[in-house]
Amino acid sequence: MKKIIFCLILALFLTSCGLVSPKKEEIKVPDVHEGKKGIVLSFLPNAPPAEIYEERRFEILIDVQNKGAVDIKNGMLVLGVEDQQVSLDSEKDARFDLDGKSIFNPEGSKTIKEFQAETKLLIAGIEAYDTAITATACYPYKTEATALMCIDTDLSGRIKTKPCKTQTVSLSGGQGAPIAITSVGPKMMIHQEAEKIQPEFLIKIHNVGTGQALLRDKVHEACSGKPLGPEIWNRLRVSAMLSDMPLKCRPEIVRLTEDTTVICTLEEGIDRTQGTYLAPLSFEVDYGYLDRVVKKINIKKLSIK
Repeated sequence: MKKIIFCLILALFLTSCGLVSPKKEEIKVPDVHEGKKGIVLSFLPNAPPAEIYEERRFEILIDVQNKGAVDIKNGMLVLGVEDQQVSLDSEKDARFDLDGKSIFNPEGSKTIKEFQAETKLLIAGIEAYDTAITATACYPYKTEATALMCIDTDLSGRIKTKPCKTQTVSLSGGQGAPIAITSVGPKMMIHQEAEKIQPEFLIKIHNVGTGQALLRDKVHEACSGKPLGPEIWNRLRVSAMLSDMPLKCRPEIVRLTEDTTVICTLEEGIDRTQGTYLAPLSFEVDYGYLDRVVKKINIKKLSIK
């Protein structure tokens, strides 16, 4: 009994002295490929002010944060004002490079862009005027996703016990980008070579952000105000690989709608002798994205008595 008491006292003593480490809590590594955001814009408080007198200089500060999982190079921010009431005393556009989320920076990187402006003289008889300042961001982006898919070469169903079942996989929560792959539906098809099967995947894609997608190489034209045809907007490119084998995705340039489906096929096929197994299916969706934020201000007449 004395030995038991002594051991308990010794254990308490060693723990209190730090010689016996208490059980450590598990550190949760953040999943950067979660979420439905890319660039998030916001005006800093009072920049611009909600109310301002005519013929007054003021500052516009815009917080630009990359809350997605992909690094941005050469993004573009453009400021829009009502020229009749507000004049810009600085360049109306700015470029930015911003790293995406990482395990070391789970919130993503950000920058603040500064602009100088001045209100104009209100016309006679108008005591106050409401106008809006718009900040628009245009940037190249991509969505990356991976899902484990069941590849079943037994099309006839002769084998009753299998390690997995071919079925649609839902991908909820986004992939750290405003364009998301929401589900993947596999189909095992016959191949032109009898000893093979041909896997085919139906991929559902949605715009889960607040902006608009466009062709990746047209982002600067979109922000500069140049007229762009309908063939530029809501367009993206999809590529996919099953393990290390590239798939053929159709159509090559995807038109994004409320219910967009892309079909990706492993044209070379898989030998039927490989049986049934799980394999990683990885996707990459390339596009440009445009998003904006608006701040309303009230310009007041400066009354002189």
